[in-house]
Amino acid sequence: MEANLENGQMTNASTSKSHSQRQTTSRRRQNDSDVAGGVGITGGGVVILPQHVLNELYHNYSIKQRRSGLKWFVFAAALFNIWTIGIPWDQSAPTRVINCCMLVAYLALTALLHIGRRSGKPALRRFHQILLIIVPRALWLLSILHFTVYVILQPSFSPRDLLGWAILLNFLVYVTLPLQLIFLGLSIGCITYFICLSLPVGYSRWDSLLSNQLAANAVLIATAALIGLLYYFMGEAKQKRAFLEAKKSLEVKMVIEEQSAEQERLLLSVLPKHVAIKMREDLGSSSSEAFKKIYMSRHENVRYVQQKANSPVDMRVGIHTGAVLAGILGQRQWQFDVYSKDVELANKMESSGKAGRVHISDKTLAFLNGEFEVEAAFGEKREELLRIAGLKTYFITKVVKAFASPCAKKINETQSEIAHPNPNGSTTDIVSDEDDNDATLDDEGLLAQNSVSNGHQKVIAVTADEEEQVKLENFKQRLKDELVTRDGHENLTKDTNIFLRFKNPQLEQLYAVYREPYSSLPLLAALLVQCIDVLYSYIVLPRSTLHFINIAAPLVPIAMLVVISLAESFSGMLPKFFVDVSKRFNDITFVRELAAIIIALTIGFSNVIDMFFFVTFVRTEHIVSESEFNVTASLDSDINLEVEGMVTAEHLLPASFVEQMREAVPPERVLYPSYLSNFGVLILIAIAVIAQLTHLTKILLLLSIAALHCYFNIFIMQDLYALEDDLEHQPIISTRYTASGLLLVAALALSTLARHMDHEDRVIFKWKTEVAEQKETANDMRQRNEALVYNVLPVHVAEHFMKNTKRSHDDLYSQSYAEVGVLFASMPNFSDFYSEETVNNQGLECLRFLNEVISDFDALLELPQFQDIIKIKTIGSTYMAASGINLQRTLRNDAPITERWSHLAILVEFAMELKHALQSINEQSFNHFVLKMGINHGPITAGVIGARKPHYDIWGNTVNVASRMESTGKAGAIQVTEETCNILQPFGYKFLQRGLVAVKGKGQLMTFYLQGKSQSSAEPVLSGAVELNGQDSSALESTSELETSDIKMPLLKMNAPEQSLEIDQDQSLKNDSAGQERVGEFQSLLE
Repeated sequence: MEANLENGQMTNASTSKSHSQRQTTSRRRQNDSDVAGGVGITGGGVVILPQHVLNELYHNYSIKQRRSGLKWFVFAAALFNIWTIGIPWDQSAPTRVINCCMLVAYLALTALLHIGRRSGKPALRRFHQILLIIVPRALWLLSILHFTVYVILQPSFSPRDLLGWAILLNFLVYVTLPLQLIFLGLSIGCITYFICLSLPVGYSRWDSLLSNQLAANAVLIATAALIGLLYYFMGEAKQKRAFLEAKKSLEVKMVIEEQSAEQERLLLSVLPKHVAIKMREDLGSSSSEAFKKIYMSRHENVRYVQQKANSPVDMRVGIHTGAVLAGILGQRQWQFDVYSKDVELANKMESSGKAGRVHISDKTLAFLNGEFEVEAAFGEKREELLRIAGLKTYFITKVVKAFASPCAKKINETQSEIAHPNPNGSTTDIVSDEDDNDATLDDEGLLAQNSVSNGHQKVIAVTADEEEQVKLENFKQRLKDELVTRDGHENLTKDTNIFLRFKNPQLEQLYAVYREPYSSLPLLAALLVQCIDVLYSYIVLPRSTLHFINIAAPLVPIAMLVVISLAESFSGMLPKFFVDVSKRFNDITFVRELAAIIIALTIGFSNVIDMFFFVTFVRTEHIVSESEFNVTASLDSDINLEVEGMVTAEHLLPASFVEQMREAVPPERVLYPSYLSNFGVLILIAIAVIAQLTHLTKILLLLSIAALHCYFNIFIMQDLYALEDDLEHQPIISTRYTASGLLLVAALALSTLARHMDHEDRVIFKWKTEVAEQKETANDMRQRNEALVYNVLPVHVAEHFMKNTKRSHDDLYSQSYAEVGVLFASMPNFSDFYSEETVNNQGLECLRFLNEVISDFDALLELPQFQDIIKIKTIGSTYMAASGINLQRTLRNDAPITERWSHLAILVEFAMELKHALQSINEQSFNHFVLKMGINHGPITAGVIGARKPHYDIWGNTVNVASRMESTGKAGAIQVTEETCNILQPFGYKFLQRGLVAVKGKGQLMTFYLQGKSQSSAEPVLSGAVELNGQDSSALESTSELETSDIKMPLLKMNAPEQSLEIDQDQSLKNDSAGQERVGEFQSLLE
């Protein structure tokens, strides 16, 4: 029974189930196996196609692959046609003309297959598809017609004359014709068998052993058909595995592509496309440069918008135009930002503006081309930095001419009815006047937002069932494109040489060791052929003891080798030890191939030796004497009788020999040596289907065994063939020549077919490797996108957005945490270091140095002890991290402090490692940068802000106090509150009380400086027992909060005294050789 295709497996058609019930995506299927053959896409990404659709796709795929074997059917038929034209010289001229016409018909039908094959015209393409259906059937019909006509037109015929071709034809019908098995097996196969069996017998002259020959022919032809069916099922199994593997691979690819698309969408909502592409390309690549890769570019004439909401209605907006360095810093938790003096000026434009007004600088006004009416704002009088920069500021009072970018116009045309609410709080926006950067800095984000919104509209517009149906149709079309439309038989040419060896040595080596499941099964054909040798010879050949010993003895080694090779394929039915031995046996390529060669040679030489034994049998049974054999041999070369210009086989035998044979040999002892030659065709078929051998080895075996049979036919068994010719009154050409000719026809046809089989196996193997490569490529893309996304958002946050693909664009994500540690670490003297001089490439080299520092900080997060610490963001030169943000973290309610706040102690250790990392950089660059850090603990709220450019951040009183601990601290120290100090003391940390510090919104807070860690844990400190910083406890220092309008640390303090950075050249000469290269890089950067 033909196997039926299931979604992901092969099952019998009688047991397959089909459930066509549709379910919406909101209802998850409990068991994927319950919907096999139905419609849908399971949660695991398995596409469930209707059974008839899947079978139709596979049918088209299978038929297309089998068409490549049709030309070898034509080649074999043409060889037989040439044999019918040239070998039987006694045929009449009309018969020869008919055979020639048959040959022309074969070639004409083959030529028809090329009509419209590569045409772009639809009509020709449709005509070509019709021909693909008609021509294979016509070729089969022509071969049967040719066989029938040849038999009918022969003046004298025997059942043995075309037995070799009948055996080969019944094998080729199943192996080369691109037809379905149901049609093939029930009609063409059966018709071919009965015609090839009955027609020669019906038109044969009378023979006393005609029934015996009929039985022998039935056995031999049926064996060839069985081997053909075996190879057909093996080929179908290989094609089905390739089909299902491709289907499964496509499912994986589609899931990966869907995930990658969501990752891409999320990534491009955070990073500009050109930056994301460059980062993806560089991901995983090694660099020999001393500095980390920096993704930063300079943009001129950029309008920087800084806006802040003072109320739900009024916003304070500041706009300034200038140059910026746009990009990202560090290796983790990337965020696209801008850096320059003009950015600081834009910040001041916002802070010096008024609620509900748009505050612009004179540089921005110069680019507006009179499109707005303005009035003087005198911001330079309210902000010292604007005055120092020489800026004049204005408020926009009226819009004279509305303006929209081309991208915005397109969005308005398609989404005029959709409103985009602005998020509350502080936001930034950038607009560039440069044509090259428009899409990068502005339109790109709008297009990304538009595509997301459009996608959201489509999700709303269609129902879940319709969306699922669209996915199924998309999958069906892609599967068709992947399998049905590709032609691997042609594409393999560029990957192999003339000997069908892969040009890639590694690929050839993999193919040599690779083996398909059940690839040892064709060895059964050799065992079957050897068994049939016993059966058919018992029916039609003389029954001698020597003959049966000769054909039965090879059964033992052949059976042993076949069973050992096959045991691996039937692991569930055989003992484990036996299966393991078989697996080890097949794992060794040389042993596997050697066993196949031994089997092939055994069945081939067994028949050759049998030929020799028949000559011995005639002599040992004293049917004829030795002298008569010698006389026959001499007469064969000396007598040259001419009868109407022809020499008959009967004249080659002396009258005494013929008479003695007719009287001495009873009917059951009559010899038909041509059966041994025809049986040789069956042996060649069994060798051709062996899968363990390459086509070159099989061709060598086929031609060698065929040549050996022909040699025995012509030179060793000439007397027996002469006797057969005489007993059957065979005309002119001896049977030994006609049988040898058919044997060579079979050998040549099977040699080309063996090459085709090897070619087909290599095509399937190549497809497997391509499927694996495509899957690996798609998976690599997903991993790269995943790595980028996870470097933009924390893992649990990124997974939330990627899993919830149908979320609204305005959906928010937030999570509250009760016990979190927060760290701020800044480099206060970096603002003095930063300059936008030409020698520093307008500030790029300064940011390159900052990128190196932040990257080294990020590298610490890769250490196992810091895996629970999350980098939140960088704000200029300020590094922000947190601990305790872990959804999987569960603690008992009565857990001790050392267990509940262990992550806070790790955060402190991380802060101390930051100091060591910066110190190492200072030593290599001869700088004196220091860190000013603040740590606090408590509850926070974490989430993603912004719909267009989502950014992960944390909020709450804990974060604000941690920021104040950093801003009010001192360089080189870690400042904490009293509550944080009490929690950290049980972990062994020592603190120095600083005193009361004025914190905005909190009043006076007692703070402490971290001094280090002792070997043993200390008791919690008391306020009066803490050592003061060189002062009395009654005279606690009160420090005012440093002036800062925002958490963001300014990159530029123009009112601060300039400091020159001098490099000690003498010290650089003393540096060790290991750090010379990087020191040189730092020097060239800083000079």
